[in-house]
Amino acid sequence: MNISMLPIVTVAVPTLNRTQYLRETLACVLAQDYPKLDILVSDNGSRDDTAEVAQALIQGDPRARFRRNEVTVPSHEHFTQCVQAARGEFFILLCDDDCINPRFVSELVAVAMRHADIQVVIPASMTIDRHGVVLNKFATPEQEVFNGGEFISSWLTGSGPHLFINLVTVLGRTGTIRHFGGYRSMARGQNIDNLLFIQCAIMGRVGFASAAEFSWRVHDSSYGSTSTPRDVAESSHQFIEVLLHDDCTKRAFAVLPARLRKQIMNGVRLMTAREFLTRAEFFDHPFRWQSVRRLFMYHWDAMFCFVVLHRYYRRVRDLLGARSPQLIAED
Repeated sequence: MNISMLPIVTVAVPTLNRTQYLRETLACVLAQDYPKLDILVSDNGSRDDTAEVAQALIQGDPRARFRRNEVTVPSHEHFTQCVQAARGEFFILLCDDDCINPRFVSELVAVAMRHADIQVVIPASMTIDRHGVVLNKFATPEQEVFNGGEFISSWLTGSGPHLFINLVTVLGRTGTIRHFGGYRSMARGQNIDNLLFIQCAIMGRVGFASAAEFSWRVHDSSYGSTSTPRDVAESSHQFIEVLLHDDCTKRAFAVLPARLRKQIMNGVRLMTAREFLTRAEFFDHPFRWQSVRRLFMYHWDAMFCFVVLHRYYRRVRDLLGARSPQLIAED
């Protein structure tokens, strides 16, 4: 094959028993205007007609290929299989119920090509319902490129605008993703995208492609929606353990200023604590015994104690304020 025709970007579509959305997702990928594209459809052992549907949709397209696991494996393992099978310099993972616009790949690549030290590029994001109706559009920054460590710190602590809800579908350098071993094993696949994003981003800079549009579909069986509070608690602990003890990650962190390292670690603790408490319904019912009992599923640390105590303080203040408006004025 002529080297000029080799694919620059692999778009992997992992799928499992979801043909009702797969048709639309593959249509979006096949409609991409980027020429040097490697499309990998990977079936994780579906028990329905996914294999037949997928192969029929990509049949005759020289950019597309199909692979299949005979036995369903955990999501992190399946995603990593896609990374290992990638032929492109860049890698994008698109789940089988999400959508992208026709310029998605070309816009992401254009940003990466304009800045040699970019490791990951984020698209403009929105959420859609199961029918494709837009539920929410996220912010788009004015600038195109960010310092990786600063961007991560801003995201984790919530000090910047909310730019995305899902970090599975971004453009990353295939070599960097492989350097960190792909996606790590975490309880029910929770936080595997967040960890990999952090690992890649601290290796350089982060880009943002405002004309690349990603639609994350929200429905009862969407990514992460079926996880329990216990799953989230366990994955949070695993997340921290990798950041603290994985050799590749520690070496990448070592080049950051001490201030940023501390901010990122505290930010991860804050983000995962809040996610657990949201999933455990603690924020809504902090005085309900069932919510209190769930707190003991979590691996307690100083940040978790702070978030819990701060919530109790705010709730008691609000309750007292509702009874005595003067107390609010004096607070």
